[in-house]
Amino acid sequence: MNYVSQLYGAHKGADIYVVGTGTSLRVFPLSFLEDKITIGLNQAWQMLPVKYGITIRPELNIPEFLTGESREEIVWITKYIKFTTPKQRKFAETHAARFYYFDFVRPENKESLIQGQASVAGRNLDWLRRPVENYLYLWSSISQSAVNLATNMGAKNIILVGCDNAPLADNHHAHAQHTLWAGNDPNVRYREYYEGLREIREALRERKINLLSATPFLRIGDCAEEFAGLCRQLNQPDFIDNGDISRKMGLDRPSQKSPI
Repeated sequence: MNYVSQLYGAHKGADIYVVGTGTSLRVFPLSFLEDKITIGLNQAWQMLPVKYGITIRPELNIPEFLTGESREEIVWITKYIKFTTPKQRKFAETHAARFYYFDFVRPENKESLIQGQASVAGRNLDWLRRPVENYLYLWSSISQSAVNLATNMGAKNIILVGCDNAPLADNHHAHAQHTLWAGNDPNVRYREYYEGLREIREALRERKINLLSATPFLRIGDCAEEFAGLCRQLNQPDFIDNGDISRKMGLDRPSQKSPI
């Protein structure tokens, strides 16, 4: 198997873009990212081509598992133990060059996940200050692991795109999704997203690495009005009901299997 540490130093001094699936991505000029080094979060590949993909739920986000679509150009960073079926593991082994594996919990820090709360077992800023084996910071959002990965790859500037860390025009992940969000105040979860990235930014300053965010909006503050206007101009919906993707994939119970 390949491990994420094999990617460290692959892009020394580069600008690396971490691309999320937040609402703002719907109106972001994607052509801007065409020649950039990109790390796509979860299903970002559905919006634009990405060089790397990172997820903690491969059965829900890797295209070959989700839709059966072949996307051989994407190099995936995930956890091997998260493959939920022998068929998925066989696919990953057959396409080994496309998969690299990371850890976010040291054995001595194993803890039971409390329903409705984000685990703090991978909230370790020391992994940002210097590469530590195959460990990447993970607290409340996979965007945090992606930033840690970009850091270890040698990035000088890490730019977040579509990582909104706030609801926008009532678009958020708390409507009916499968995650720990279900039934919770989106502002609480987004605050945890933001707080994790904020403390990461502070740690990266010690290494003179810049972490910043790029948006399609032209002013600071409430972007809902401008978002609605851009949606009209670009013929995009200003609200999307995410639905419960776990149930769509038949994963609402641990005993159920994903398509591949």
